[in-house]
Amino acid sequence: MRLSRRHAVVGGFAVGLGACKRARAEGPLSVGVSLLRISQPVFLAVERGLFASRGLEVTLARFDTAQPLADELGAGRLDAAGFIAFPILFERQGPALPVRVATAVVEDVEHPISALLAPAARPLRSVQELRGKRVGVLPTLAYRRWLEAVLRAEGLALDEVTVVPIAPALEVDALASGGVDALFTGDPMAAAAVARGVGVPLGPLAPVPRALGQPLVFGGFALTEALVRERPGAASALVLALDEAIALISADAAAGREAMRAWLRAPERPFVDRYPPTKYLTAAAAAREAPADVPPGAWYRP
Repeated sequence: MRLSRRHAVVGGFAVGLGACKRARAEGPLSVGVSLLRISQPVFLAVERGLFASRGLEVTLARFDTAQPLADELGAGRLDAAGFIAFPILFERQGPALPVRVATAVVEDVEHPISALLAPAARPLRSVQELRGKRVGVLPTLAYRRWLEAVLRAEGLALDEVTVVPIAPALEVDALASGGVDALFTGDPMAAAAVARGVGVPLGPLAPVPRALGQPLVFGGFALTEALVRERPGAASALVLALDEAIALISADAAAGREAMRAWLRAPERPFVDRYPPTKYLTAAAAAREAPADVPPGAWYRP
């Protein structure tokens, strides 16, 4: 499924966000998705018709990272969005977002998500060698927080490096050209960097759960309180579709990877098969895990 527009409609006609907001009471659901590996259940639900099979018309709005999804949810321009790292949802400045969360993605050594890469042409021997150097990061609150944790675990403070937020489409080239001395990011950018011979892992795999303790409940799918309150049937159907997608990915990891291939930037599509398996929890399982960084009562179960 190739789409040239920022908005795609699943199971119906195309509308812009403004029109969708006017028709929200009875019209399609406006769902945001980050073009990152963690969002595989959303892409699979689209490609397999899991939303449509539950009577949902979903307008999909694509974003390079999950950071703007929180702002769009807070402004009421999206009904739901994901997948989103929990620090983005719950550690942001300002009023708490009126959201509920359902399902989760988990990072551990067997299911790494984030990667710390050094340039293949200028390899570093250890994380400690980052002192005084420039570290490119995915431009989100979560990756800045997690970089700080990874450095702290290696005896470095965040202010001992220069943090350089880089747009996903520019990350691999920044590492290749020497614009940064290391890159802390996730897929599809990390897989592309390694596959192209631009980057090599620096330190052990899964640096964030190693620094914070395993497993790390990385993030989840968010629904606005308004959606849950005003359209409970639609909210439930949306999450049940994601639960079904998660079950399919758990049975066949390649299904999730392949579902997102056509949605990626063209230079990243050849490397989808290199993604490591991703671990997800259904809505019920995620609510049982209940990590401490998710406020009490925030979990949603259909």
